[in-house]
Amino acid sequence: MSSATKLRLGPKKNVWPYLLITPALAVILLILGFPVFRLITLSFQQFGLAEIVSGIPTWVGFDNFQALLKDPEFWIVLRRTFIFTFAMVAASIVIGAWLAHLMLRMNTILRWLLNTTLILVWAIPALVGISIWKWMFSFEFSIITSTINRLGFDFAQRNWFTNTFSGFSIIGGVVVWGAIPFITISIYAALTQVPKELLEAAAIDGANSRQIFRSVILPILLPIYVILISLSIIWDFQVFTQIWVLLDNRPASEYYTMAIYAFEKSFGLSEYGMGAAIALLMIFSLLGVTWFYIKKMVRIGDGNA
Repeated sequence: MSSATKLRLGPKKNVWPYLLITPALAVILLILGFPVFRLITLSFQQFGLAEIVSGIPTWVGFDNFQALLKDPEFWIVLRRTFIFTFAMVAASIVIGAWLAHLMLRMNTILRWLLNTTLILVWAIPALVGISIWKWMFSFEFSIITSTINRLGFDFAQRNWFTNTFSGFSIIGGVVVWGAIPFITISIYAALTQVPKELLEAAAIDGANSRQIFRSVILPILLPIYVILISLSIIWDFQVFTQIWVLLDNRPASEYYTMAIYAFEKSFGLSEYGMGAAIALLMIFSLLGVTWFYIKKMVRIGDGNA
């Protein structure tokens, strides 16, 4: 075969990678495809108790989205969700990175104890961990309130969730507590792969610890930070269980995040079409985060970041 013929045909493509991922893609489409399709169709319908009984939904087009975007409560909840997500992601990354760097300076025994503790925290089921936090801050038997009272402060039978700042601080503590093990262990594993020769060379050149981190460690760990930040945004934007359990399955509107808001619209008010519209907007928001993450990872892989 001549070289001209080879150029016309192009390089021979290996189809095996596509064949190998086909079963996984088929399972994903089977499990997620129909629910997502049903969610999309439901968001364009008026679907309440009357439609459930009759079995005939009313097609309303974009009315659900228009009503949602005109609802002041939606924008309040959306802003609250963004603020809460940003605060939780920042706290998780900062504390996790600090613990990971601290582990590098620990002796073997302390590092083993901290690593074991983190794994145990990660292994505790979410509902069990949330229930422990709920007991710690309960109205009747709060061990935190009891400890503060013993220090000379009058916090007898304090309801920590009356004030939204203290309430969201506790909820945020639960979220960060559950996220730190994964973040810390991931960053620590990445730190162990940083070449010591680069760190020693930077120290010999007179760089301090802050300069070494900014100029040597951070560029190497940037892909890990992008992954962890992106995953944390996706997880924290959807926080539901922590709020729902800590507030005894009946959170006040001041504690609504997007996930709680969608649930209350769907099952609290039986406005399933409106709830589907909220869920669809959440999906598009998270797809935007995912797109940014993929784009950033591609740029890092190409050496353009």
